[in-house]
Amino acid sequence: MTTRRARPLVLTILAALLVSLLPALRPAPAAARTANLRWAYYVPYDATSLTSLEANIGQLDVVSPDFYQLKSDGTIKDSSQPGALAVMREAGVMIIPMISSQVSGNDFHNTMATTAQRQAIAQEIANLVTSNGYAGINIDFEGVNPSDGPILDDFMQRLAALLHPIGKLVTQALPARTSDAPSNWAGAYDYATLGTIDDYVDIMTYDFHWQGDPTPGPIAPLPWVKSVIDYAKTQIPAPDILVGMPLYGYDWDLKAGPPAAAFGYAGATSLLTQPGATSGYDTTSQAPWIQYTDSSGHPHAVWYSNAQSLNAELGLMQSEDVGGFALWRLGLEDPKDWAEIASIATPATRIPPFTSTPDHTYFAVTGHSLSYGFQTFWQQNGGLSVFGYPQTEEFSEASLDTGQTYTVQYFERQRFEYHPDFAGTPYAVELGRLGAEEAAAQHLLSTPPFRALASPPPSTPGCQFFPTTGHQVCGAFLAYWQSHGLQFGDPTITYRESLALFGYPLSEPFTDPTTGYVTQYFERAVFEYH
Repeated sequence: MTTRRARPLVLTILAALLVSLLPALRPAPAAARTANLRWAYYVPYDATSLTSLEANIGQLDVVSPDFYQLKSDGTIKDSSQPGALAVMREAGVMIIPMISSQVSGNDFHNTMATTAQRQAIAQEIANLVTSNGYAGINIDFEGVNPSDGPILDDFMQRLAALLHPIGKLVTQALPARTSDAPSNWAGAYDYATLGTIDDYVDIMTYDFHWQGDPTPGPIAPLPWVKSVIDYAKTQIPAPDILVGMPLYGYDWDLKAGPPAAAFGYAGATSLLTQPGATSGYDTTSQAPWIQYTDSSGHPHAVWYSNAQSLNAELGLMQSEDVGGFALWRLGLEDPKDWAEIASIATPATRIPPFTSTPDHTYFAVTGHSLSYGFQTFWQQNGGLSVFGYPQTEEFSEASLDTGQTYTVQYFERQRFEYHPDFAGTPYAVELGRLGAEEAAAQHLLSTPPFRALASPPPSTPGCQFFPTTGHQVCGAFLAYWQSHGLQFGDPTITYRESLALFGYPLSEPFTDPTTGYVTQYFERAVFEYH
C-alpha cells in the first residue's frame, strides 16, 4: 500500500473552539500497511530517466529523486529540477528525495564526528523536507566505516526526532547483508537498530558481482537475494522492507579485466547485435547473460536485467510478504518491466477514471473511488473536511485489535472498517483506532501520560473521567469531544456519537516536546490545544 496512508484525526482546539485539520501526516504503523509499495529512483543527469518518469509515473507510489548530496562541510548540495518535480506533483505520487553523501570512510566520520555536527545536518535536512513539502527523505550514506555504525544510528535517531512528529517519513537505503557477521562494506549498518528508526528501508539487493569483481556473474542472483531478505526479516518488520531491484547490467572485458562497464537495458540490446554474440537465461540465478568478442578480439561476459528477471524478483518479493520494491533506476529498464509491475496492482493503485454515479464516486485527485455503504457513511459524517480523500479502493485487512479480517478503505485521515456483525445498525461502519496506532508507532504507550490513573480524580467542574481507559478529559478538549460526533440520528450530539468519532481517551493531556502544544491522545484522534 502506498504511504499516502490514513492518519489519526489531528485537531487544533482553540480557546474559542475553532477547529481545523492539521496537515501533518505521520507514518503508518507497520501492521496497518498492505504490501507491494511501488518505489523508484529518478536521476537528474540522464534524459532517459525523465522520459521514463513521464511515461510510467502512473504505476508508482513513491519517487525518490536523486536531488541532494551531503558535502564534507555538512551542507547540502541541491540539484533539484522544477520540471521533474512538477511531473511528480501533478501525478500525486509521494516525493521522498534521496540524499547521498559526497564523502565516505574517514571523511564521513569527520563530517559526522560530533553531536553538534549531526544535529545541524539533521536540522538542515528537516528544513529541506518541510520547505519543499516533501513526504520525507531517503538517506543513502554508503561507504561508512564499520566503527562508525553508532554515529550513523545517532544521526538517524536525530533526524527521526525532527521529522516523525511533523508526519514526515524517514527512509534509508541499506547495503545488503545476510548475517550480522562483521563486514567492511555493510558492517556499519545495524539492521535491528535502524529498523526501529526508519519507516522503510530499501535493502540494495544488488552487486553480488560488482564492477571491480574479477569474476563476472549475475548482479542480483535470486537465491542470494532471498537470503538477504530472510535475514532482514529477522531484524526489521517485514512491512518496512523494500527489495531494491537493479535495472542495469555489467559488461566484463575478460582480457583487460575489471572494472566492468555499466549499462541499461538498451545497452544490452545493442550488445546482442555484436557479430557472433550468444545469449541465454540462467534459471538458477534468474538473470540473462550475453557473451561476445569485441573488435579488438577481447572476449566479454555480460550480465543484466530484463523483464523476465524482474518478474522473478517481484515473485520473490510477494512470496516473502515484505513491503514492496524500489527500482534503481528509472531510464535503465526493459520497457516490458512495466507490464510486470502492472500485474501486482495493490489497493492503493490508482484506478482508471470513470463517470461518477449516485452510488459510485470517482476522485481524480487521488485516483480512487467511494461507493455504497462507505460513500454514504463518508457523506453523512463530514466527508472531505473530516476524513479527506480516499487513498485506496476497498480491500480486506486483518484488524489490529481483533485479528479478524474486515473490508476496509483508507482515507487521508481515517480508515473505514465494515463490520457485518453490526449490519443494519449505526455501527456497521467503524473507524480505525488510528490514535492508538499512532501512539504505539511513536512508542508513547509506556510513557507517564499514557498510564491509567490509579483511581478516579476528585470531581472537577469541566472534567469527565472515563473508567474504561482510566483517563479524564477536561476543559476545551472535553467541550469539543462532547460537541462533535458521528451522525446516528440522535436529536443532539450524544455520548455514543462522540465515542464513535473519537473513542476513549488514551492519555492525560501533556505538552508535546516537539510542537510545544498541549496534546491528548484518543483511540481515533489526537487533540492539540493552540
